[in-house]
Amino acid sequence: MTRRAFATTSAAALAAGPVPVALILEPTGDHLSHYRRVKACQGVGAVTEVEPAADLPERLAAIRPALAIVSLEPHRMPVAIEAAVDAGAHVLVEKPGCAAQAPFEAAARKAAARGREIMLAMATRLDPAAIAARGLVQKGWIGEIYGADMHWIADQTRLTNPAYQRSWKSSKKLGGGGKLIFHGIHYVDLLQWICASPVAEVAAMIRNAGRQPIEVEDAAAVSMALASGGLATLNAGYYLDRGYANMVYVWGSRGWFRFEPRLERALTWSSTAPDAPRGTQQSPEAAPVNVYDRMLQAAVDFARGAAPPFIRTADSLAALRVCFAAYASAESGRVTRVAV
Repeated sequence: MTRRAFATTSAAALAAGPVPVALILEPTGDHLSHYRRVKACQGVGAVTEVEPAADLPERLAAIRPALAIVSLEPHRMPVAIEAAVDAGAHVLVEKPGCAAQAPFEAAARKAAARGREIMLAMATRLDPAAIAARGLVQKGWIGEIYGADMHWIADQTRLTNPAYQRSWKSSKKLGGGGKLIFHGIHYVDLLQWICASPVAEVAAMIRNAGRQPIEVEDAAAVSMALASGGLATLNAGYYLDRGYANMVYVWGSRGWFRFEPRLERALTWSSTAPDAPRGTQQSPEAAPVNVYDRMLQAAVDFARGAAPPFIRTADSLAALRVCFAAYASAESGRVTRVAV
């Protein structure tokens, strides 16, 4: 399954022609090897790699990409996004996409004016089990969402590396924040996407629990109120010696589901809806899917006009706004409303 991630089968995808792609990368960007794999996607024409130099607008104007992929240090991302949009490209950008909210908001306004989409790299949306969980909600089998509990846990070990401590990932000015905006944002987005409701308010606490010499948080506890009325919690932290512990648990008036992406049976659920199967259900056994490969193909298909975007600018903004509202809440010690 992992190796077939690039396959597309729709007639529209097969009929659309190849598109030029620009890779706007720098050596300190994240997931560079993943993004260079766009060359293997179906429907890709010429792929040109460019660094974010002063002549970036001119170079992009010459390339005229249909899709630009941006992986830079976050404080440099909004300028590159705007240059790509000015060149007529849709943009896939590695999270967090910015080190402050205002520059990303400005890029989003420009994209809206140009009819382009900025797709934050929320690759978890492409996990088949996450798609199935959203389907349960859409069918009404979970009912009204009452509550959610989410964990996005990784290793503390990386924070002990002097090179990591010197990198932008340890700097609030360069990276925008730590564990919350780097990893927790995936589940902030997943919550809003699956439950079809924006987060309206947040109350957050952030800490440097491991007391490493970094400026950003390695632990974040965030309480969220959905506009639809449900409550959710997110525990995002670097707590382990190695590996990951990821989980999304959602309860509703008609049932519940548990999404654990690193398990062979990634989705477990139960529903009391009249048309739902009885008892606890599980997804079939399946090897983990390379969601970054699927995300790349989805972005290419959209740029070719063969499919809708896997995430829209508005959703990218919504996830970032929750994270920055959480940082404001942690600083003020108060519940903070999320900007709309």
